[in-house]
Amino acid sequence: MIVSVSRRTDVPAFHFDWFMNRIDAGYALVRNPVFPKKVHRVPLGVGDVDMLFFISKDPRPAIPHLHELRDMGYEMSFQVTVNPYGRDTEPNVPDDGTVCKAVREISEILGRDRVAWRYDPVLFNDRYDLDFHREGFGRIASELEGHVERCIFTFLDVYDKHAPLFAAGRLREVTDAERMDFIRTVVPIAEGYGMELSTCCTETDYSKYGPNKRPCIDSRSMRAWGIPYEPQTTPVRKGCGCVRTVDIGAYDTCRHDCVYCYANRAGSAVRSARAYDPRSEMLYGTLGPDDEIADIRGRKDARLSDFL
Repeated sequence: MIVSVSRRTDVPAFHFDWFMNRIDAGYALVRNPVFPKKVHRVPLGVGDVDMLFFISKDPRPAIPHLHELRDMGYEMSFQVTVNPYGRDTEPNVPDDGTVCKAVREISEILGRDRVAWRYDPVLFNDRYDLDFHREGFGRIASELEGHVERCIFTFLDVYDKHAPLFAAGRLREVTDAERMDFIRTVVPIAEGYGMELSTCCTETDYSKYGPNKRPCIDSRSMRAWGIPYEPQTTPVRKGCGCVRTVDIGAYDTCRHDCVYCYANRAGSAVRSARAYDPRSEMLYGTLGPDDEIADIRGRKDARLSDFL
């Protein structure tokens, strides 16, 4: 079982005390976002988890615990989003230099193959033009040289919640011409810094221009790391080719407040006012009398490392 920590929220940034408490307890309760009366008990013991897959914009709170988790026997990998945008777009995300430093620290602990850089999403507007991306992408790539093997980028996915931002001119769809200009610009930069460039969840295959069409949590990596995996039967989003994971996060619990975010629908004030208990079985909320708890099965196959 590969555990996603998490696509729904930034656990490393905001909820890592809770996560470590759940590691100690050996399980977490996770409410199904589609069927809210159904709660899954996800086993988190080292004998049940094939890999912990962390996804974050600010992984610094997790770094002091990585040696401990590794010594316990957990396999780990990180995908860290580092964008050059300003506070108008990512109000509570640390500056890219700070996050790059954290990526380098993780790489030194886990290895450069275990941490990928996400440049995501690619935005275009009056402020963020091609020159902006050329400078920003190049600056970040130079800071991460030798510490990551791969950069994953996606273009903005449009959701209904974006309508007011489109009306205000803060967000808009990226044109086909802008997509090609961006790719032609960043491909030689990534190559110059020794990074593989890949796209995720794009309908168009851009591989003939340089970027590989490769899922973020992919079978190629799992085979290289000796991690058992299963194909995803229900894609997380359109075009997703990731292997199957079990997510232990909860929507509407991230406080980065990125304007393009798909995972937050409640307003910033509502999310900031919520009380989170790091000792709770669930990241947010409590069990109700009508909730149905279903156990998730842990690891099915042994890893080679179990016998060494």
